[in-house]
Amino acid sequence: MRVVLIRAKNVKKFFTHSGCYPCLRHHAVMDIPSLSYFTLLVKDYLTRFSGAPVREFFPIAPDAPLEQMQNIIDARFARERSLPTTNRATVVKSIRAYHESLGFLSEAATKHLKLLESPNTLAIVTGQQSGMLCGPLYTFYKAFTAIELAKSFRDRFPGCSFVPIFWMETEDHDLEEITSVNVLNAEGRLDTIRYTPTALAAKPDEPWRKQAGPTLLEEAPLNDFFEKLRSILQPTDFTAEVLALMQSAYAPGKSFAQAFATLLLHYFGEDGLLIIDANSRELKSLASDLFRIEIETSPQLSGKIVLRSVKVEETYHAQIKPRALNLFYVDEDGDRLPIVEKEKTTPLPPSSLGGGELRNFFLKGSRKTFTLPELLSELETNPERFSSNVVTRPLFQDTLLPTVAYVAGPGEIAYFAQLGPAYEWAGLPMPLIYPRVTATLIEDRLERVFEKYHITAEDILSDAHGRNNALFDAMIETELVPRFESALLEIDIALEALREKVNQADPTLDGALTSLKGKVLTAVRDFEGKTLAAERKRHATTKAQLDKLLAALLPSGELQERELNMVYFLNKYGPKYFELLKQLLRPVSLDFHEHHVLHLKDLSKAVE
Repeated sequence: MRVVLIRAKNVKKFFTHSGCYPCLRHHAVMDIPSLSYFTLLVKDYLTRFSGAPVREFFPIAPDAPLEQMQNIIDARFARERSLPTTNRATVVKSIRAYHESLGFLSEAATKHLKLLESPNTLAIVTGQQSGMLCGPLYTFYKAFTAIELAKSFRDRFPGCSFVPIFWMETEDHDLEEITSVNVLNAEGRLDTIRYTPTALAAKPDEPWRKQAGPTLLEEAPLNDFFEKLRSILQPTDFTAEVLALMQSAYAPGKSFAQAFATLLLHYFGEDGLLIIDANSRELKSLASDLFRIEIETSPQLSGKIVLRSVKVEETYHAQIKPRALNLFYVDEDGDRLPIVEKEKTTPLPPSSLGGGELRNFFLKGSRKTFTLPELLSELETNPERFSSNVVTRPLFQDTLLPTVAYVAGPGEIAYFAQLGPAYEWAGLPMPLIYPRVTATLIEDRLERVFEKYHITAEDILSDAHGRNNALFDAMIETELVPRFESALLEIDIALEALREKVNQADPTLDGALTSLKGKVLTAVRDFEGKTLAAERKRHATTKAQLDKLLAALLPSGELQERELNMVYFLNKYGPKYFELLKQLLRPVSLDFHEHHVLHLKDLSKAVE
């Protein structure tokens, strides 16, 4: 077998670390514009904001100068001064009570709550759905970026205080999205474990309409989930302790939200991360004016977003599709149903109270209906029944919290590009949209494979989602490809050389010659494919090793951070691995311009 050296062209530079980062062998950074895992809008936002159309859709660049960020801070302070002081007190009380209910109110969290009581304190916010075992690695990256950004802002803006807050999105009813966990099994292949509630298992074809966050975890499905997880994970000295940690957080009778928050605070409680679950009567009541205006003026908000979306789509893509009325209603059965307005009915006489057209609403998927006065009365009486969607959720969040920066993933950056008019409509200052760190972790076990085949992690990441055979063909390259290319060229030249004589013999045969040439070249191409397939089969060991590389770096053809769960690393390297990960990420946590490739060495010794 002849091995060919490949080098990704998009590796920008390498660093080495020592001292307090003993486990980082080296750190490569890859140009985000050259990676296929990010959309054009996100690439422009991260790397060339000032020179791209994306600048039209955000108030400031993600790395804006201090004076521009100061304008957002000043606008937020003006907003805070316009609110009753009881609003902030209610929010702080709710966050404190939630931490206490989980039994995790650290000294750092207590300090941050005390700061948050002051009108001089602003929030660095991030958030995520309450996924099983805290979801993929990017949840960890988002929380850590928010913590580090809050520290940075304290240094950059003396006289102000900043606290990191994690907004748990508990109201969404897309249960399937949050119930699966991806890990690498003992053979290095990707496996998925899914938690399936009893009701969903009994009626798998029926849509799940209940809010996912408040859904209670059940003993039998949990036992099944953790038994599958145990069977898939490679047995290590840490397996029992790690599974006990997970089962303590995700225990029967807890809700998805409570379990998620418990594990997230295990990771970040000592860093002072504050968690808010706004799905409560007292917090919904603070946003009742926002919800009322959306009901009364709909579809005004949607119209504004549609106009912005048209502008965005001139260059990029629209991430979100607004509804005419961007609210859900949670009915007596706990189903979260869209509120839809019926066609307007006969106009009222001008002398009638209110005048104009009658407005009536219904819940999609239900027979329940409301007149406009009835719907507004229900909002005043039972605000907890109203639930925001993707359009109104950020507005709800920033109505409650003194947000000056939101740490966003790539998908969120894209939908915030459409939401500028929504913030104007709501009378809210749009925060800085700050990208979370993006990184791939390279385990030491993979280094031997890289060395054997003279390739790098960057070569793998550069290989178009790992969906083609270019890298593998290069790893096992023989003389087959150049020989076939040479043969094809010779055949093409030889047949083309016949054209003049063929035309002299009979001009009508010219087309037949062209057709013949196409068939011959196609046949040779097909035969080349069969030959290369046979060559790949002959190198099954090489293919298996490449598959392991792809599973570790690009599971399911996506970046590692979007697929793998932390439990895989905790099981392999110890329950304190997350503390080491913080050390590794800290030097790069606020560098969003590039994708970071972190190579690890002697990790097992470092976490002992």
